[in-house]
Amino acid sequence: MSSHLVNRVVRLGTFDAESRWRPTDLAALPAIGTSASDPAVDAMDELLAGFCDPGDLLITRRPMSAAVREGLAAMGLHFDHLALGEPGPGPIERHVLADQAIMSRIRGATIAPYAVLPETWTLAEQLLPAPDVVAQVNSKTWSDELVRRLGLPGAGRVVRSTDELVDAVTSLDFKALIKDPYGVSGRALLEASSPGILKAIERVLRKQVGNGLRIELVVQEKLPKQHDFSGHFHLDQNGSWEFLGIQQMTNRGFRHFGSSPATPSLIDQGWYAETVSEVIPALTEAGYWGPVGVDSMLLDDGTVIPVLEINARQSLGLLAIRLDRQAREHGLTGHLWQLELNLAAGETIEDLTRAFAPIRYAGTAQPGVTVLNGSTLASPGGRVHVAIFCAAGEIHRWRQRLLTEVISAGLTPRGMTDAA
Repeated sequence: MSSHLVNRVVRLGTFDAESRWRPTDLAALPAIGTSASDPAVDAMDELLAGFCDPGDLLITRRPMSAAVREGLAAMGLHFDHLALGEPGPGPIERHVLADQAIMSRIRGATIAPYAVLPETWTLAEQLLPAPDVVAQVNSKTWSDELVRRLGLPGAGRVVRSTDELVDAVTSLDFKALIKDPYGVSGRALLEASSPGILKAIERVLRKQVGNGLRIELVVQEKLPKQHDFSGHFHLDQNGSWEFLGIQQMTNRGFRHFGSSPATPSLIDQGWYAETVSEVIPALTEAGYWGPVGVDSMLLDDGTVIPVLEINARQSLGLLAIRLDRQAREHGLTGHLWQLELNLAAGETIEDLTRAFAPIRYAGTAQPGVTVLNGSTLASPGGRVHVAIFCAAGEIHRWRQRLLTEVISAGLTPRGMTDAA
């Protein structure tokens, strides 16, 4: 292989990008505090393998398990790989920039990141949207103001003081969700369902304001919903765009748990694409281009909330679309699912891949399962993502079979949930 990757694609990323976009002077909701990095999130960069084409180079923070690599190869994912080892905290891009051997190897390559941080922008030689633009358009404050400007349903209220927060929640009769502008997947999101909960939140925030921090939160009404779903686009620098599809999401509480192809009965996809495309000119005007995911919601009464928030980065929904496109080449549907496990001392990701050996997907018309990440999984456990390839309408049965294989192998799943 050539020592340089000219005209090749290098894929890498830092999956807690939202915490790095978040201004340091913002007061934090009680749920997020200042906890250490989640090891499972830290290792999610392996999921970028799902976007790889042959010849791409995937750079991950830590080595990938041979068992995971073999499973990916069996489903048809072939790529070159480079692991940094144990680089320590901070964005992976920062460690790549500091490694002259890696920099020499990737010089001239196209950088395809999970999300754009300042270090990503430097690594890509400023050929990506500016990091301050990316941070801005990923803010729930920005997307909520855009929803209001476009006259779309579902607008919330941006509050910038504790008094405004109290007024917003009480005016909704405590049917309110309080969102940090840079929260993700249910983190930094609280349901203020009683005066007691609101008082506790208010107390925490007032203390932080007293220490010089400022408040910026989005308060939205908690609406009765049938389904969560997401629409996905790719936006070019010239403002043109491609609609990639819709994924129906399964959430546990407010946290993303799985993505599957949206059923035709869920929504008129043409109407949805046209409606959500109203956000494209605003993104272009702000200076953003690249992958765009829009979280949406279908209410019990049939109302569609087309824009809850905007994810101007790669996303798990976009990965699920990629998996489904591969599956459809073989007459199957592709689904992204999350599995949480308790592990005994000595158990690793190899135990999980062995458990799935009878149902491992082989890149054909035969249904099966592929473990997509989790190389660092060890006792006491954690979460991994799997791809399920099955016939249309068979996902529920295959999730049950997945659980059966895990339990039969002596492993202990925790908190498996059914799709909505």
